[in-house]
Amino acid sequence: MSTDPSFITALDWQRVGGLLLPLWWLFASVAAFAHTVLLAYAIVPSLGFTRESPASAIRIVKPPLYGAALFFLALAVFSVAVFINRLDILKEIFDKGLQ
Repeated sequence: MSTDPSFITALDWQRVGGLLLPLWWLFASVAAFAHTVLLAYAIVPSLGFTRESPASAIRIVKPPLYGAALFFLALAVFSVAVFINRLDILKEIFDKGLQ
């Protein structure tokens, strides 16, 4: 295998760069999912337990947090699917390099 990367075209580099966007989506969606679940399962019930917030407010706040967590989880799964779908560029580059 050659160490000269001249067989990789500008379009190939652009497609490799396109692999980064789903990884950033994945990072952001997993971080948002973790924060939302932390709010829904730890912080909000703790506020109800210590009576900092009324129980009716807790019942109102938790369902939207669960919905947001599901949305961020779906976004994470989608970004993984997009990343896997775009991985074919790496096979094409390695096949060109072996010729």
